[in-house]
Amino acid sequence: MRLNGWKRERAVGFCHTVLWGVAAVIGCSSPASSPDAGIVDGPEGVDAAPRTALEMTMTRMPGNGVDPFVVTVTVLVDGVPTAGKTVSATVPRGATTAVTDAGGGSYQFTVTPSATGVHPVSVAVDGVTLTRKAIVLDTYGTGVGQPMAVPGDFVNTPGYEDGITITPDGQYLFVQYGPLYFSSIPGVRTICADAAYEIGYNLNDCAGRPNSGLVFDPIGPFGAPERPGFHAGAIVGGRLRHLPGFVISGVANGLLAPPTMLYGFKRQSDGTFAEPFHVAFDDPKGINGPFGLSFVLDGAGRATFAVAWNNFLNNLGDDDADIYTGTLTLGEDTSLGTVTYGPAFGGDSSGSIVPTIQPVGFPSHAGQQGNPHLAANSSGEITSIWVDDEITAHDVAVYRLTAGTFPSGTWLREEPPPIISTAEEEDQPFFTGTELILSRGANIVAHAYTPTAGACAGGFSNAACWGAEQVLLGGNGHTGVGELFGVGEPTIATIGSKRYLYFVYVEVRDPQRFPGIVDYNLDAGFVEIP
Repeated sequence: MRLNGWKRERAVGFCHTVLWGVAAVIGCSSPASSPDAGIVDGPEGVDAAPRTALEMTMTRMPGNGVDPFVVTVTVLVDGVPTAGKTVSATVPRGATTAVTDAGGGSYQFTVTPSATGVHPVSVAVDGVTLTRKAIVLDTYGTGVGQPMAVPGDFVNTPGYEDGITITPDGQYLFVQYGPLYFSSIPGVRTICADAAYEIGYNLNDCAGRPNSGLVFDPIGPFGAPERPGFHAGAIVGGRLRHLPGFVISGVANGLLAPPTMLYGFKRQSDGTFAEPFHVAFDDPKGINGPFGLSFVLDGAGRATFAVAWNNFLNNLGDDDADIYTGTLTLGEDTSLGTVTYGPAFGGDSSGSIVPTIQPVGFPSHAGQQGNPHLAANSSGEITSIWVDDEITAHDVAVYRLTAGTFPSGTWLREEPPPIISTAEEEDQPFFTGTELILSRGANIVAHAYTPTAGACAGGFSNAACWGAEQVLLGGNGHTGVGELFGVGEPTIATIGSKRYLYFVYVEVRDPQRFPGIVDYNLDAGFVEIP
């Protein structure tokens, strides 16, 4: 994802794709129906008699400026909503009203934020506690609920989570994870600057400089239980290894290679996500960084997926990302292929890559195709693939299947009209058949698609088929500590009769360890949308 001029950029000579952008957040639903309401049984998991459980939902109150939200807590004793309890609330940010008994075992209070940002809310009854985090933004679309951070201990950890993908049924959530400071990617050129190198940094003469911890210090888990199977050679001696041996005269002394891995998580009965598994190359150094998963489910626990990846040893016509596909079993580790390293560049050069995934049969792979979205018809047949270009065009495009079947078939590339590919930067398209949802700048927006309306003759390039922009979630590029820069990476699930938008939100980390550098942190959020 790319926001505010930052972009994904492949490291020199490698297929590792890193993020030069920032993402965004989104959240919850109506009080009675949120699939992520959250239930906690017993104090710290210890069974008690009788058993007390808590549920929490949040409802946004549209207004001027940052919107207040109502917190509703339901207390269940042995599964029965119970009145007459004393509910205490802890809200470290914003103003809050007293907790009132709303009847029927429910209790309510209102939080009024003073600024954008993450607003934790903790409630306690009879020694049982529950915490959820509201996400407060500048702008919301009509009918959009109160955004919340994805709950639980497994998804949003220190380190950064990007490339959020939810399966269409809402049962599996995927993130691209790195146990590192996201801001090291744009910050390395300043921290490790060296006039002798064209791209402006020298990793082999950087340790000990001011703020060099941003580049070399890991942050977040890189082992079980949260991140099992992470690349074994990516962190050595408590430091991010990068590629110190990859020296190019006049260009780079060492190469920044932030290791990332795609992780999936299964939805639990309380709406949290756990049971992590990974989808990744068998690459000990982690420099192969595929991104942008998309899924079409088969109904039997398996899925066809697409992912963006640049096989630099066998590029498909240029040195940018291309779209590959494969199948996997949800909930199980999946290998995308095997990477071995040769002796060149101090052992930092890949000797061979044997992928298990195959490229989609586009007639041309020129330019970057990133963040694919597989759009299928009611029979589950993939009929179009939406992509973005975060390197040059900063726009989206679509490949429409005109003959044959996925993934070979015959694909026709179409360019959406200027109402879609605006002067702003667009990425992460998600097409439902009747609307296109995407990141535009620091916002998540939607355009209705009506190929039979009025003068529209069908086709994705006809401006008459597209409706005006509707902002679903918006950020204003805040850089104050604790505030939100923006949102992005939209992906949608339908659970029951409700639609939930999952996304990335970009928070300015508090406190900041690195003077003079804005420390952006990326996490996953969700919200109910019309």
